[in-house]
Amino acid sequence: MAYSQTSSASIGSTPNNEGPPCHCSQPTALTMAWTEENPGRRFYKCDEHGFVVWHDKEKSCRWQKQSLLEAREKILTQAEEIKALTTALRRANAQIAALEVSRSSGSINESLKAIEDHISAHINETQKVVRNLVLYSGGGFAIASAVIIFYMKSRCFLNPCRALMFLICCLNINY
Repeated sequence: MAYSQTSSASIGSTPNNEGPPCHCSQPTALTMAWTEENPGRRFYKCDEHGFVVWHDKEKSCRWQKQSLLEAREKILTQAEEIKALTTALRRANAQIAALEVSRSSGSINESLKAIEDHISAHINETQKVVRNLVLYSGGGFAIASAVIIFYMKSRCFLNPCRALMFLICCLNINY
């Protein structure tokens, strides 16, 4: 182990039974290094101890190194763009959902308005009936009172006991 890697990102690491086992006898996984010194160079890695041995025996050439570093930078930039686009898509979907809710609540508001109008009409009709009932009751009471008073005046002078008996019968008073 002549090389030691302090920072590497594993991309597509899979256990490989053909790779050399670690000194702890655990299987190793083929992993790609993304360090400045060894970009794109593959090595075997133990999950517990890290670097074991290089799979690619030679270091990459200068142009390969540059190409891999540029590719890595492009991948990172595109990953950030994807993240930003995903966030924008989530926001757009949330706005669409909000619009759908407002549209559906618009029909709910219309339904509620129709129900409110129906209830208001029913209340107005009930108030008319109550008003008429009070009016007719009051009118009936006034007419009945006038008839009783007229009858009492015409009969009281003739027979006061009869007028008292008539009043008792009208008021349903029992002795």
